[in-house]
Amino acid sequence: MIETAFILVIFLGVMAFALRRGKGDGFKAPKTLPSNARTYEAFERVPSLFVNKSELAFFHALHRNLPQGYHLHSKTRLEDIVRVKAYIQGEGRWKLRARVKSRHVDFLITNAQGIPQTAIELDGFSHNKEAENADNLKDGIFEAIGLRLVRVRTGENFAHAAQEIIDGL
Repeated sequence: MIETAFILVIFLGVMAFALRRGKGDGFKAPKTLPSNARTYEAFERVPSLFVNKSELAFFHALHRNLPQGYHLHSKTRLEDIVRVKAYIQGEGRWKLRARVKSRHVDFLITNAQGIPQTAIELDGFSHNKEAENADNLKDGIFEAIGLRLVRVRTGENFAHAAQEIIDGL
């Protein structure tokens, strides 16, 4: 009798676990809320994509010498360059996406088919610990996906740095 009760308890436990697991991990992806005129009134156009004069100057240094068939993009979201592997699902997927979705690279060079060739970060002198963590994350991701990420310090000779990047295409 005790053995039958024990087996029944084990069986019910296994069934409860299986049923719970069949419903997924319980994580729901975030949804976009409805918008109205008040929502839209909270936004304004930025005066320039470039945050400072260094970014603008480096953009022009790259753009001037870019070979035909290549395209220069600025402020490209990481999530437009990398993605979480398809086999990672549920909450784990959303957590990994959250690591990249609000980040960008300063510049991206693509070929004529839109395939990323080189990402570029323009690093200022005011990097702190948080910026260092973000840099390490980007460095690790780009190394893992096999895409070149070049870091250029503000104050460098932009024409020379741009030419080295272009020579590496």
